[in-house]
Amino acid sequence: MALHSSPKNTYEEEPDLAKNFANETPDEKGQRPKSKVSRDTLVRTHQRHLKLLSEGSVPIRNLILPNPYPPSHRSICATYKNNVHLGDLCIDSRDQDDVLLLRTIASPYVWSSTVTVAEDETGDVARLTVCNLEDNVVDPIVTEGSILAIKQPCWTRLVDGGYHVRVDHPSDFVLLKSDDELVPEVWRSEADSVLGKDTNQCKKDGDVMFLKKRFRQALELYTQGLQYLSSNPDPASEVDLYRKRCGVNIVLLRLDDAAKDLSLAISTHARSAAELSSSELVNASTVESWLHSRSTEDPLLISSKIPRALKELAARIKFDIGINQPNPDYKLDVISSYVGPLTLHVDAANYMCDTEIRQSGSHGRGLFAKKDFKEGDLICAEKALVLPGYFMQDRNSDCLLYNLGDGTAVPRPGAWLFKELVQKLRWNPSLRKEFFDLEDGGYWKEHGWELAEDEEIPVDVFRIEYIRRLNCFSAPTRSTDVLSQPLNSNPELRNGFWTHASYINHSCLPNTIRTFIGDILLLRAARDIASGEELTNQYVAPDIDIGARQEKYRTTWGFECDCELCAVDGSLSEDIRTHRVKQFDELKSMVMKLSEKSAPTITSLKKIARGLRELEALYFSTASDTEDPYAALPRLALVHPTLFLTEAWRSVKNVDRTIEYAVKLLRNFGILVTTEGSHKVLNVEHRSGLVNVETVRAMMYLAEGYSSQGKEELAGQCVERAKKWYVVITGAEVGMGQFFKTE
Repeated sequence: MALHSSPKNTYEEEPDLAKNFANETPDEKGQRPKSKVSRDTLVRTHQRHLKLLSEGSVPIRNLILPNPYPPSHRSICATYKNNVHLGDLCIDSRDQDDVLLLRTIASPYVWSSTVTVAEDETGDVARLTVCNLEDNVVDPIVTEGSILAIKQPCWTRLVDGGYHVRVDHPSDFVLLKSDDELVPEVWRSEADSVLGKDTNQCKKDGDVMFLKKRFRQALELYTQGLQYLSSNPDPASEVDLYRKRCGVNIVLLRLDDAAKDLSLAISTHARSAAELSSSELVNASTVESWLHSRSTEDPLLISSKIPRALKELAARIKFDIGINQPNPDYKLDVISSYVGPLTLHVDAANYMCDTEIRQSGSHGRGLFAKKDFKEGDLICAEKALVLPGYFMQDRNSDCLLYNLGDGTAVPRPGAWLFKELVQKLRWNPSLRKEFFDLEDGGYWKEHGWELAEDEEIPVDVFRIEYIRRLNCFSAPTRSTDVLSQPLNSNPELRNGFWTHASYINHSCLPNTIRTFIGDILLLRAARDIASGEELTNQYVAPDIDIGARQEKYRTTWGFECDCELCAVDGSLSEDIRTHRVKQFDELKSMVMKLSEKSAPTITSLKKIARGLRELEALYFSTASDTEDPYAALPRLALVHPTLFLTEAWRSVKNVDRTIEYAVKLLRNFGILVTTEGSHKVLNVEHRSGLVNVETVRAMMYLAEGYSSQGKEELAGQCVERAKKWYVVITGAEVGMGQFFKTE
């Protein structure tokens, strides 16, 4: 009996096939397709794919960016004079002045992209694939019977043969109303009648759609209700519908539209309220400017003059657009208590006024201190432009992004960030300038054009991906959560985007540390920082060998680090570097084997200590007769074995050795610890040291040791320093009691 294999899903692109196809397909640019698929065949194929989708027979979402091309920078009205049909299109040949009008004849297949079957006004049909929409099966953007305008259309070849019309830039896709003047007469119909469906009915139906998470249908119903009111005025109902439409727009991340709706709601309320009818609140543009002001100030006292429901929406919009406060005062314990896997987004203003963006010299623009900061001070706090939320264990949220243009692949965190950035930038022109001012690796210089003064910045999906890759951050739900994770665990981190913080340049020896509480990024001083000094961060922890870490910086971000540590490491001969790495690998292997045993013997510890001294000698061998280049710098290859010895001696309760190796561990992180005055004063110097969880633990091990020796003053100073560093590495005092109690 023959076994029937499951039908192949040809609507889902396979990345490897797509990559090979893009590189190996014969150039057909400018040609017309040699064959045409019939309407019946296209519809049958589409119905089969809808069945696969309903059965869950779909792979992980694969978002695939083809070779880059610029979005159209023509408006639909400007391009309509070049109305073309499917029979006019050529393969991979786009004309900025062309527009194709289509009407869908099938329900959409929505997974990695939106796929449907559409016809033009001559009756020709095609498979239409629209990528990078914020689409879902429950609330699709493209429905059966939708009328669409496609800018700069062309045929694109499919891997399995045939052709489709593919749209990658959402701005090249416009959804038209059936009564729009651009719609061909043969498709035009009267606008949806609201006769027989008054405002209350529209509102009730809209509420039902909202509860079913069919947000776009809710939006349309609320809009119909407002249209009814244009000829049947009722200020209270008008305010309510604008309020509801505002709420839907917030859910859809359409903050500019939400601000417009709320300003209309407030101005309508003001006109109907005797005490406000002569105030400036009757001017919707005044209210809208306040919502976009990014300031906590409210000179017109709008918040105190409007109903609570409108006040809450105003706060939501202002926080999501981003407001700024003039001081670093936050109730971080309260903020942290609200944060969890499903509540990443918190109501907090940005504190960025004591930092500024300016040229840094060799690394382009950077972030600089505008005042002196002490170790541990909060330098800035910024709410994310985008931080996607999803269940880590949810397979339905699995998603991969492939860029065929440069051959890169991005796992779920980056893929979801890309999708949400496209959505937020598409619907919020007010947020585009700051985002597109960021480094894009030269993409716009190569593919863009000179923008007119009044021209909107285009939402180019390829440019968004380059900016995302060069400027995003990996973020835990809370930085304190990382401390409670098992040793050597590698949990998935979300990718988020913080515009202001993106200007911080990298250094292997950073003077700041970034931490996260939900979608708030906190930047604290790892040491004292002077006014005017550039702020630096570690993008990733540096590799032991300079060659490996510089290669990572070059291939990921396009720069080479020139910090003091890299300068010293780079001055060494390749023989010394190779010898150091080889000896480190051998010593690390010994340590790992011992770590697997329940309790190391004193003999084995002495053997590791001997190996550590031999490795340490390779650092001293680089010194001249008068100066040690690593005198105040981290010695990265020594950290791992020193950490092992510190904890091993502590486990066998050898106090003197624990203190000795805890001091060595701090030294190998570039932190010099000494005591003076009959061992009553602790001196800590770390101009170029690295503050992290291991240095916090090392300082606590010192405190334990000194306490065991009866040196309580030294122990107390160690604890205070450890607590200060705890705040630096987690962002707040949250969880401090539990962390230090477990130590």
